[in-house]
Amino acid sequence: MGERFREDASDPGRGRRNALLKVLVGAALAIGMAALVVYLIESHRLPPLGAKPVEKPVTVRILPAKPP
Repeated sequence: MGERFREDASDPGRGRRNALLKVLVGAALAIGMAALVVYLIESHRLPPLGAKPVEKPVTVRILPAKPP
């Protein structure tokens, strides 16, 4: 533990660089994960890319009621 404090004392900007690097990596990962969540939500919400099947017309016949 004593060696660590001596290293930081010899280069005071080293601790700031490490802290900045941690913040930048954390921000990049947070943005990446947010983009992944948005992509997953949107990909499941959109309709599939296949062509829609052609709907066939339906013929409806109205038959007269038979008297009892």
